Amino acid sequence: MAIAMIVEFNGVGIEKYNAVMKELKLDKSNAQWPKGVISHLAGPIPNGFQVVDVWESQAAWDTFLTNQLIPAITRVGGIPKPSPRIIAIHNSHGLATPATR
Repeated sequence: MAIAMIVEFNGVGIEKYNAVMKELKLDKSNAQWPKGVISHLAGPIPNGFQVVDVWESQAAWDTFLTNQLIPAITRVGGIPKPSPRIIAIHNSHGLATPATR
């Protein structure tokens, strides 16, 4: 079942987000996104930065979190460990198709 992952990084600015994306090698237009990600949205909020992802499954998100995201956040430093809200997707509509793998 697809899930939405929503996380706020309080006190984190766009510079830290960009640094994590660079660590993940996702900072280029031809980046190879992780298996299982359907969409990724990110932007500033009044108290920091917010990320909203849609993943094919909880397992795909958990694998990315453990094997890639946490190590990248640790290397960049100064970012709290994410505590996402997870929403089971009941219905969705989008104009784009998932990235090819």
